Amino acid sequence: MLCHACRVHVRRDFPYCLHCGTLRRGAAPTSYAAPHLRGLDDPTLLVPLTGPVTTLGRGADNDVVLGDASVSRSHARILRTESGFRVEDLDSFNGTAVAGVDLHGGAAHLADGTELSVGDVRLVFEQPRDAHIGQRTQVVGTQLTQLPTAAQEEAAPEANGPLTARPRRRSGWALKQVPTDRGEPRWVLNNTRTGVYLELDEREVFLWHAVDGENTVRDLLFAYADRFGELALPRIEAALAAFANAGLLRGLPGRPEEAERKGWRRLGHAVYRTLLKLEISVPGIDRSVTRVYHAVGWRFFTRTGVTLVWLSVIGGLAAFLVAQDRQHLLDFGGAGVLGPVLLAAGYISALVVHELTHALAVKSYGRKVRRGGFLLMMGMPFAFVDTSDMWFGTRWSRVVVALSGPLSTAALAGWCAAGAAFLPAGPASAVLFQLAFGLYLNTLYNFNPLMPLDGYQALTDALRVPRLREEASAYFRKGLWHDLRAGSRPGPRQAGMAAYGLAVVVGTYGFLVLALLAWRSRIGDLLDGWLSPAWTTVVEVVVVALVAFPVWSAPVRWLARRIRRRRDAQGTVPAPAMGAAVEGTA
Repeated sequence: MLCHACRVHVRRDFPYCLHCGTLRRGAAPTSYAAPHLRGLDDPTLLVPLTGPVTTLGRGADNDVVLGDASVSRSHARILRTESGFRVEDLDSFNGTAVAGVDLHGGAAHLADGTELSVGDVRLVFEQPRDAHIGQRTQVVGTQLTQLPTAAQEEAAPEANGPLTARPRRRSGWALKQVPTDRGEPRWVLNNTRTGVYLELDEREVFLWHAVDGENTVRDLLFAYADRFGELALPRIEAALAAFANAGLLRGLPGRPEEAERKGWRRLGHAVYRTLLKLEISVPGIDRSVTRVYHAVGWRFFTRTGVTLVWLSVIGGLAAFLVAQDRQHLLDFGGAGVLGPVLLAAGYISALVVHELTHALAVKSYGRKVRRGGFLLMMGMPFAFVDTSDMWFGTRWSRVVVALSGPLSTAALAGWCAAGAAFLPAGPASAVLFQLAFGLYLNTLYNFNPLMPLDGYQALTDALRVPRLREEASAYFRKGLWHDLRAGSRPGPRQAGMAAYGLAVVVGTYGFLVLALLAWRSRIGDLLDGWLSPAWTTVVEVVVVALVAFPVWSAPVRWLARRIRRRRDAQGTVPAPAMGAAVEGTA
């Protein structure tokens, strides 16, 4: 159900839209916790807005008395209306500002988290929060997020070893507790500079707050043991590595900052990341997506819109079965060259609709779409929109966002199938049949739970296993055989993880083989007649190696680390022998 004011999904168990503060139709606000005003400079100031009108001023007859010289006797009032809460300035001497804009005797709507200034008194309007709804976002204030100066960089503690390192948080982060139905609390940590997100549990949040540049890794180890009752160095190291990989941590040994890399090393690192995944993205598209959503996109997320989409999907499948009796694959009905051109244009249009639907689904939950674009992974092109802001939503909202794209493609395929079934025989119905067939294949491909696409994202959220591929693959490669050797019989969950891990391994390498065969065929056809067979083979091998780089680079890096560690161990003199040598010399 969408809010009738801002067109964002609202909770049925809560009277207000948490995005704009509008009262839900038919809700009784008196039976719920009311929104409140919270003082930003005075933490003791917390005023629930229970009445239809709340007055603010320096006079004793106001509902909220603000004893500041900059506040007029009757300064402002907050009204609860059918369209939400709004603040009105009562022609005060020093004015009332909302989000930095002075009202000058006017009024403004109050959304969740809106800051307002009554004279010099800073307040924030907030909808109530509890563990069922989710906690407020903690964003480091600007006074605490300044990047270190050059002098501070030089004075920063150096990491002298794994346990003596003093990691510290970098600037620009936000931490929020998200709604969950799993019992244990979960948080999302966001790098506000890069848009990277991490999902954390209670123990990882404890470590995040402890990495202040003063505590060493050894301090973290003992603090963790004191809090949770176990010495868990591998878990602490994994958490610190995740923070560092997200660009949120400094001071870990063996992890030089990008600015500290030599020129050739920086270039090599950039080439390595490009070979793993070449990405071309356009930032700052949220404003355009918001305009599209408020103009027409929200209609697809109403009850009527969702019903029409499902009717298009189901009816389209029936129409496709009818069209099969009169249409044939790769037969464009006499359209000639125009047929493939129209087919390609249809595929591109469907791709745009697919990604736009993902973006509109994000907006339907009041979240942001930070960027969109194209990427090349294992030699195959993909389009994408960044929906990572949905980590601040519920897991079922993420499932809806993930499935919205394939469902839009299936709905378009249904309309094409209907045209192919009911239009007169000819080029138009023939092209529509080819387009419907391709779009149905695309829908099945996106629903494939073995590849990191829409179906997989929905599956991980539904099963509450964010790293399902990694965990299942690791269990299939190591954990399963360890259990079998130990005589332990895998349970239903372990058997399912092993089966999924096997399917992921087979599916990934199968996809890779198909990609390699396709690229080898393309390169061979392109170079036919230009180079000798020997040189053509060399070019094919180089291209195939670049395409498969994400697959073979991981084991090569692992092998290189093993060789480096063994070489370092052989070149290090054991501490006891070293001490004995010194004693003998003395």
